[in-house]
Amino acid sequence: MSGDLRTWLDEIKERFPGELLFAKERVDPGRYGASALLECFERQLRYPAVLFENVCDLTGAVSPFRLLMNVFATTPKIGVSLGAKRPVRREIMDEYMERQTRARDVVTVAREQAPAKEVIRTGDALDLRDLPIPRINEMDGGPYLTPVIVARHPKTGRYNLSWNRCMLIDKNHLGLWMSPRHLWSQFMLGEETGRSMPIAIVLGHHPALFLVGAGLTKMDQDEYRVAGGIMGEPVRVTDSETLGRELLVPADAEIILEGEIVAGRRSIEGPFGEFTGYTGPQRLSWLVEVKALTGRKDGIILTTFGGHRDNLCAHYPIQADIFTNLRSTLPNVVDLSWVDSDSGCLNMVISMQKKTEGEPMRAAMMAFSQSNFIKHVIVVDEDIDPGNMKQVMWAVATRVQAERDVNILKGIQGQVLDPSLEHEIRGSGMVIDATKPTGQAYQVRAQPPEEVVAATDLRKYFNE
Repeated sequence: MSGDLRTWLDEIKERFPGELLFAKERVDPGRYGASALLECFERQLRYPAVLFENVCDLTGAVSPFRLLMNVFATTPKIGVSLGAKRPVRREIMDEYMERQTRARDVVTVAREQAPAKEVIRTGDALDLRDLPIPRINEMDGGPYLTPVIVARHPKTGRYNLSWNRCMLIDKNHLGLWMSPRHLWSQFMLGEETGRSMPIAIVLGHHPALFLVGAGLTKMDQDEYRVAGGIMGEPVRVTDSETLGRELLVPADAEIILEGEIVAGRRSIEGPFGEFTGYTGPQRLSWLVEVKALTGRKDGIILTTFGGHRDNLCAHYPIQADIFTNLRSTLPNVVDLSWVDSDSGCLNMVISMQKKTEGEPMRAAMMAFSQSNFIKHVIVVDEDIDPGNMKQVMWAVATRVQAERDVNILKGIQGQVLDPSLEHEIRGSGMVIDATKPTGQAYQVRAQPPEEVVAATDLRKYFNE
């Protein structure tokens, strides 16, 4: 792997050419031009990444910058991002968790060696409306970016990477949404004493850096170092324009906005298309004041297709973390699918080699305990691919008796974005045990011998 977006683009073109398309005709992303094109693909069940090379900025002028969307919509693209040899869910999850353990120190380079310093705009030269920021869904509150936010802990100096959404307000202000996790806690710590938080908003970089921003990294880990492990090489950093060595920024980024989350100020942000596929509510969020823009002359903005498959599959690191934690206690869990199962945004399927009765329920409860993203869990046997909903529903149809195998969990913490909740956060869950009973014979699946199927090569007969 190499630590920039352009190397990733070259690798995708070489390994999976159908996963990346280039839009040469002019597109106006600020008037839904980019997202409408992706919607057309999605209705055909196609999910390519698209690099829009001829785009308008928000003033209607042709932009020197470019726009990339749908990077995380399919397993092959995520696999290439993480250096996996094959685009297989299990291998990708294992690769992510193993690389997390190989943290690497950053490498600091001079400003002159940093591609992210080819363009520098400050003061009157800075206007965010000069960027090709897309409007994505009809009800969105404005044009949206979905960047990685780089922040430094005010006491420990630890670098945090988080993946947040930012809505354009005016030429140098953004509305920022923060979930109550690491970035939020660091900002609140400073706001108690009236301090604003300096941040770097990374609009484009290697997709692995974005996936680290989505992961469940521990609070005491420096996420630049974790990103180095995930990317397979150290993150190159350089001095920021506004704070110098006090805030190091990714040297190989496409475009960076430098600024601060303003203490004591809030802004109206949203609505926004959420990973559930619905438009989430307008919120009282945080205000970012942007003070500098740096980047490559033809820099690429990487942003997600909010409210669609790209948005959901960007949670792959959380899926990998849940899978690893399940296996640490129940090693007979063999596979797991949540974001890539096509079963729905709040449904998880767990495949296990059941040894005793009760294990499926135990596995499901462990999954519930790790994330309120999970609402329904289906547990299947190891002969079922949890990412293949045709197989999963066949197991539900032929291995489940509702009065015995369906359990309703009342009064659990729900996901605030679930539109079916009647209370703000409290809801219910469901576990379906679609495994065969132990200790007794069960009807045999009708298929040719597995060893014969595995040894059959269609290309030998049909030139495929």
